[in-house]
Amino acid sequence: MDLVYKEKTEKIISVEDRLKNLSLAYKLVESENADLPSLVDGKKSYIGFYKMERYIDQLDREKEQWYYCNC
Repeated sequence: MDLVYKEKTEKIISVEDRLKNLSLAYKLVESENADLPSLVDGKKSYIGFYKMERYIDQLDREKEQWYYCNC
């Protein structure tokens, strides 16, 4: 997963911290062309802080479901 941003702001640091806390593999990509920050996961992109946070929330819920699975 790539965290693409133009400038490393407090919000970017916050997103990065959430990725670290979930132990997700990610790469920071600084790009002058990034008008809005985004998370790129394979072929899917989540553009803007709202969509990035929602996607991270989804990954967190999936992790909890897997962890508590009584399979």
